[in-house]
Amino acid sequence: MIKIHDLYRMKRIVVACLLMLALGCSKDKDPAFSSAEGKWKYTTPDGKIAVTFELTKTSTGGLTISSQPIMIDGVAFESASQIDGVSLPNIATIRINANDKKAVYNYYLTFKNGVVNNDFTKIEVPDGTYTFPGLTVKTLKTVVIERQ
Repeated sequence: MIKIHDLYRMKRIVVACLLMLALGCSKDKDPAFSSAEGKWKYTTPDGKIAVTFELTKTSTGGLTISSQPIMIDGVAFESASQIDGVSLPNIATIRINANDKKAVYNYYLTFKNGVVNNDFTKIEVPDGTYTFPGLTVKTLKTVVIERQ
């Protein structure tokens, strides 16, 4: 026969086990980034042009850029990219443009005077431009390129 004292003891043990399980389970947090290396994404305010690109470290400690297709009005095109003036956290220029025979125009995005933030989750850019539609150049102000 189980005594009341034993039931309370088992109850405390079960509660303690459940509490330990609850404390041991935590929601996954975003990984902490330790450098600017990785994938980044930006979409223009009108949603007409979107780019995803990757920054990787060079042997000299700088950064190189490679890009994925550039999305222009929902259509993917091959792209070319260029990065200049890297002295982290500062990046003087990032340029990504359509480099595809299917593209009627040389659509591009240019970001100037970017600064990578301290936790490497954003590149804040005060000035930029892009072309859409056709050869129409539009100005960008206070751009935030986000870590993907």
